[in-house]
Amino acid sequence: MAKYNIGGYIFNDEESAKKAAKELKTVEYILGQIKEADEKTVLLIYNKLLKQRLFSTEIGLGFLSQLRQNLLASGMFAEDEVEDVYTIGEQELQSESDEKGDDSDAQEKNRVLSKSDTSPKLKQIRKLKIINSVLIVVSLTLLLCVIGMFYVSSTINSPTILNYEETITDQYSTWKQELDEREAELKAREKALEERENSSVQ
Repeated sequence: MAKYNIGGYIFNDEESAKKAAKELKTVEYILGQIKEADEKTVLLIYNKLLKQRLFSTEIGLGFLSQLRQNLLASGMFAEDEVEDVYTIGEQELQSESDEKGDDSDAQEKNRVLSKSDTSPKLKQIRKLKIINSVLIVVSLTLLLCVIGMFYVSSTINSPTILNYEETITDQYSTWKQELDEREAELKAREKALEERENSSVQ
């Protein structure tokens, strides 16, 4: 079984080792912040860390114990003025693990829900609905245009492109008939005039 050495402490499982490594970084950060702080400021930070129960591994708890010893060694505080470091029991560790499990389950559910909301099928359905709406609008518009064209063509008597050739042909036939009638009338008059002239000469 693999063992992990974090800050001089040995951890048997990877999860504990990761938690310890995280607490080690936190300890290093706090040490950098209190490096030049006076004892009263350090005591305030110590009490805040106890209240937050920020640490749960040997690294974090060992740091708190060392911090308490340094405060007492400074001679500025009595032992009852510096609280004891809390301890982590098995039951507390179990509840902490359960809480993490619940959080991970909730996160997993949210992740699944999020994926289902943005699944390709739903995206495709939404896209098809939009296209369907656009097609309905376009179809209605075209239908109205066709109805309008039929209405206009039925109410206007002037030649349109559809019956233009037929109208021109009818007009041409009418003109030709009138010309033929006039030509026949002129010939009849000429003939009558010739007959009169011939009768007068005789």
